[in-house]
Amino acid sequence: MEITIENSTVVVNLDESEFPIFEAMFANLEDKKTVKCEFREFNGLSGSADINLLPMHLCRTIGEANLAEDPFATITLYPFWKYGFAFGGSEGLVLNPSQDDPHKKAVVADEMGMGFCAWAMEEVFGCETWADASALIAEGYVAASGGRTPDFVCTFPDGSLGIFEAKGTTGTTGDLTSALASGKLQAACLTALAPIKYRVVVGVALNGGAKPTKVIMLDPPASTPLGDREAEPTNLTANMVKAAARKMRTPSAFGISLVHGGEKEEVTIFRAPGMEIRLKREKYREDKRHGWLDLLK
Repeated sequence: MEITIENSTVVVNLDESEFPIFEAMFANLEDKKTVKCEFREFNGLSGSADINLLPMHLCRTIGEANLAEDPFATITLYPFWKYGFAFGGSEGLVLNPSQDDPHKKAVVADEMGMGFCAWAMEEVFGCETWADASALIAEGYVAASGGRTPDFVCTFPDGSLGIFEAKGTTGTTGDLTSALASGKLQAACLTALAPIKYRVVVGVALNGGAKPTKVIMLDPPASTPLGDREAEPTNLTANMVKAAARKMRTPSAFGISLVHGGEKEEVTIFRAPGMEIRLKREKYREDKRHGWLDLLK
């Protein structure tokens, strides 16, 4: 494998033995997977449901949710190098055994937990756009609050906000118990000028083999006790979150043209003799509030 830049296009040069591996990976990423979701403590919503997920777009949310503070890690290919091969080829979304390494588990669980939470905001709750807490803190809209700040704030078309916290494990759903409890506090620790429609903790148990990945979505009650602390008041409005979200996805200030989630429309080519795969990242789309990924057939 050799990576070159041709006219501002990333070209991954593969030999004839490597190309089928990448071809199978991208076919798998374009194949919808089933994820089991369990809803807890939602008013009028309980039990479990099967939800279809496109791994290609989960790779995008993994990248956006984890890399906002590191522009050099937001190169277009990053989520695919790290996670493109992580999803098995079964109908359900499962991890390949190669990801079940105790030295890697914590990082895998944390980064995928963030990506799943961002996916849930978009696909399950239909948010308009979202920004992570670091982007809001950088803009001065939210103060860091001793590790209790939630992971994300999102907006909805009616001007309301959602506050979301991500948790993840490569173990069982039982391993999420304490994480979900701490997530309740983080989801409840902010107030805003705009009405808050949802406060949700998204916990993900990433599994392999015959056990599919499971997502637990928990809506903490408004009366969640914060111990000896009070919810931190903020001046957050939907427009502030939108501004932070747009800036988070436009890292042009760093002078990098080949970036993840920027304004530039990019094509990455995976090439072997007589064979080629093109991965296109569209520029920022107003209807999606982020960049978009497609395979060019």
